[in-house]
Amino acid sequence: DDVDVLLTHGPPRGHLDLAVPRGFGMGRKHAGCEHLLHAVTQRVRPAFHVFGHIHEGYGTETDGATTFINAASCTVRGQCTQPPIVFDVPARHPTREPVEAGA
Repeated sequence: DDVDVLLTHGPPRGHLDLAVPRGFGMGRKHAGCEHLLHAVTQRVRPAFHVFGHIHEGYGTETDGATTFINAASCTVRGQCTQPPIVFDVPARHPTREPVEAGA
């Protein structure tokens, strides 16, 4: 509950991780990490998890607790055509008035 944004290289399994295998007639397969999925959903529980690596998975989704962001900017062919994904992180606490010295 203390982590706003978690940044990793690759995705957790099952979240924006469908990749096209190299081979004729093969379907897309999940390429994310099962251990990372467990760490993100059971231990860390960030508000946002940002990653890339699986170019075909570009985009966003949520499981209701974490927003998953695959920010891979290049296509699977290496062309940088995906627009950046911009998001706001809400403040955890309301802005506090500054405390004067000696008060």
